[in-house]
Order: sequence, then structure tokens, then C-alpha cells
Amino acid sequence: MTFDNPDFIVKRYKDKKTGKVQRILRRYKGNDSVVVVPDGVEEISDYCFADDVEPNTVITKIIIPDSVVHISENAFAWCKTLKEIKFPNKLEEFFIYFNHCPALEELTVPDSVRKITNIHCNKTLKKINVGENITEVALTMFKKHQASSITPWSIADVLLKNPVYVVEGEFLVNKKHETTLFRVDLEKTEVRVPDGIKTIGSNSFYELYQYNAFLASKMKPVEKIIIPASVSRINDQAFFNCNSLKEVIYEGYSKALDVSKWAFFMCYNFHKDGREIICKDSPKPKKENSKSTNLRFDRLILIHRMIKRGAYPKLEEIVNACRYELGMGTCSESTVNRDLAILRNRFGAPIKYDAYSKGYYYTDKKFTIDFDSLDWV
Repeated sequence: MTFDNPDFIVKRYKDKKTGKVQRILRRYKGNDSVVVVPDGVEEISDYCFADDVEPNTVITKIIIPDSVVHISENAFAWCKTLKEIKFPNKLEEFFIYFNHCPALEELTVPDSVRKITNIHCNKTLKKINVGENITEVALTMFKKHQASSITPWSIADVLLKNPVYVVEGEFLVNKKHETTLFRVDLEKTEVRVPDGIKTIGSNSFYELYQYNAFLASKMKPVEKIIIPASVSRINDQAFFNCNSLKEVIYEGYSKALDVSKWAFFMCYNFHKDGREIICKDSPKPKKENSKSTNLRFDRLILIHRMIKRGAYPKLEEIVNACRYELGMGTCSESTVNRDLAILRNRFGAPIKYDAYSKGYYYTDKKFTIDFDSLDWV
């Protein structure tokens, strides 16, 4: 395909991952008030129509063909007289800044868009129309202190003008796709996903308060989540950055729930001790309290290091170390004896008791345990 119009500078490049040749519109050099982007262009680059050095005061309308699948975020910046944009019908993500576009008063997001990452524009923008297929709102880019940005609250106002989007419980949801978009009630530490929802969308529980002082005053970190049996899918990064999350309960059976590999990305507190979603068919927890396994692991490390130092630690000294260094006020001699047996039998530790010093030692001074590589808890 050739592009004969000298007003458009179109470059080709080969995608390293797919090997496919892409056609990028790098610059428009014409003087038309209505610009029709050539069919066959697949991407529109930043500052394609104007920039801060050469602002455009001629263009009033831009028509983009369906061949375009990606529009860079600053593609329309500095188009001073731009009033209307006809977007392609195959665009799936909306990540566009309308900086210095004071004449733009209304914006229509195509029905094909499924993800809104950001909309940044002048205060002159009075109306935003959205389709029915938005299933993800990437709140990472929203900043409350920027009055001209779309914040979590203002994007909710935009979406709620379409009857497909409603507030149910603590969430803004897409009723057509039965998907959660994000939380609107940020003051509860225990949250229940609404009944009837089938998909927990990406960023539904994204906790922004760590990055924004304004949100920090409004949001409490979620600690417990209850998911109804109607849910069958949890998308990537649904619980992204929920560092205080401790418990997730699913009211259905585990086989009915498809959980993305990255659903709990950066949920360190939830994953640090091997916790998983508690389903209807999950094994019943053992009688020992939830901390006992971790405490035993800590005791084994402490006992191993005390013996490794070669100071012949006595049983009483080990018990006291567990009590004061690990905060185990109820640690007993019988507990430590069981741990010594585990070290011998499970890890092959060459532990012997020295009757003269009345303490323990390793017969092989080079013996060591790589606790970081173990997966036995």
C-alpha cells in the first residue's frame, strides 16, 4: 500500500515481537480544516498534527479510519481549533491527552473501547459519551489534584450517564458484561462483591492511597473480600497493590473459578505465608492457629543458627530465645524438643547433646540449611 498524499508523513516499522510491518502516521503537514487520515494507517504518533512550537489553528475536525488500532496519548495536543474527532471502530484502549485543545467541548468514545486508561483535557470539555463495552478503568493514571483530569469520581459520573453502568454495593459495575470496574466506597476494610457479578475486572480493588495524599484521607486498605458464587473469572491485577489483604472467601467451588496468574500481583501480605482463596470445597484448616506454621519455621531458623554458632546452647537457653526473640511467651521445652527432632529427621541435621556442657552441637561443623530454597510449609 502506498500513500501518495504529501500532506501525510507515514513511516513503516517492523514489530520485533510479531514481525508484522506497522504503518505509523508521524506528521500531518497540510492546511485543511477537515483532516481525513489515510486508510491503511495503523497507528497515530504523538504530536502528529501540532506541537508547542507549531500549534495548529486550522484543523476543526479529524476523521480516523478503522485501520487505526492505536492512538498515542498526545496525538491531538496543541490543536487549538479542534472541535470534533471521529474515532475508528476498532479502537480498544482509550489513553489520550487532549492538552491545549480549548475548542473541544464534546467527546464520543467508540463502542469498541474496552479499557479507559486516561482522559486528560482542558476544562472546556463539557460532555463525554461512552459505549457499553468498557470493562476496565486503569485508575493508576488518575490524579485528584489535576482538576482537568478524569478522576475515579468524575469517570464514575461520566459512565453513570449510560444506563449500562450502575453502582452496586461498593462498586461501579458494567451490567451488560456483569463486571466490576472499581470501588466507589473506599472506607470499608471488609468488602463483598455484588451478587450476579461474573467477572472481577482488572484494577477493581486497586489501592491508590499509597500514591496520593488526597486518596489516603478517604481510603482504608481492604483486609477481607467475600466473592459470591456467581463470579467465574478474576482478571489480571484485580487486587493489585492490596498489601493489607489477609482473607479472600469464594462462596462457590474452586473448579468454577478461573483466577488469573497476576490477579494478586503485589499483594505481599496475602501471599507471604501461602494463603489462597478459601472456596466452598477448600480443606478445613488445622486446629493449630494460623500463625503456628510460620512460628515453627522461625523457631527452626533460630535453633539452627544458635547451634551453628558452636556455643553449645542449652535447652533452657533455646526456650528463652524463642520466648524473647520471637515473642513466644508460651514456648515450652517439649516444643523445642519436637523442633530438634524435625531438624534431625526432616533436614538431616547432625545434632548431638554434649553432657559436659549440657548443650547441643553439630557433629559436622560445615552442615547448613538453605531455608530460602525450602518449600515445605
